[in-house]
Amino acid sequence: MPRKLIMLDIDGTLVGRTHRIPADAVLAVNAAQANDHLVMICTGRAKPEIEDHILAPGFDGVIAASGAYVEVGGKVLSEAFIDPEVVTRVTQIFERLGVDYLWQSSKGMWATSGYLTRLKVRSRFSGTSRESTLRYWHDIDHARDRASALGRPIGELVPASKGTFLVPPWSKVTIDDVREAIGDYLTVINGSMGLFAKVNGEVMIPGVTKGSALHGVAETLGVDESDTIAVGDSDNDLPMLMVAGVAVAMGNGTDSVKEVADFVTADVDRGGLLDAFTRLGLI
Repeated sequence: MPRKLIMLDIDGTLVGRTHRIPADAVLAVNAAQANDHLVMICTGRAKPEIEDHILAPGFDGVIAASGAYVEVGGKVLSEAFIDPEVVTRVTQIFERLGVDYLWQSSKGMWATSGYLTRLKVRSRFSGTSRESTLRYWHDIDHARDRASALGRPIGELVPASKGTFLVPPWSKVTIDDVREAIGDYLTVINGSMGLFAKVNGEVMIPGVTKGSALHGVAETLGVDESDTIAVGDSDNDLPMLMVAGVAVAMGNGTDSVKEVADFVTADVDRGGLLDAFTRLGLI
């Protein structure tokens, strides 16, 4: 079998309800690598949001912020940022719509107090090996106050690669409302944070996706796209699933993901990754 380049989403693919990688998934990753295949993370999270215990298996690369950040073998190959003027404009749109939101990149995360509370960010990292991660998290109100004091637009103080928004349960705002309000500034897709908000989504640089990152990494490493495999569960995985030679949907994935997949494996918490790797002959 030729060497395969395998891209794995994190939430809902590598980790499930426990937010930890199941032992059988670690086994699958390491066994595939032992067979000379390359296994990389491809996530919507920004790099500082990826905990050490998720990186512990030893991946061959990390694609973060839905394709805006690309790292292979510990070396950053590329990183894209949203135009500061666009960050300023979309921040104003989020505020007008009354949604909680997060701007994220390798430089940090800037969120509303409501977003920080819903995700329990401070308690999540306090007292852990990733406590230093808290220094990457900022209250957007503080950034706004600083920008005002300096007489500068907020986008100049918030280097963002992508954004995430959560609609409060009492709000009638829809994904389409957000998409219409933002227009061509950024691409708006359904999110995968249903545990925190029934209506949620992501905003990304047009043309920058997990799919574009997969294409670029394959080209850099000299791997034919027919020898690439993507495994995911949510809408931000669609671009890489559609580019990959083989697309695998998790059993817990959305209907849209399952529709484009070559096959559907079991849920992440029921041995889905190990099952997929076995069926693909990677291990």
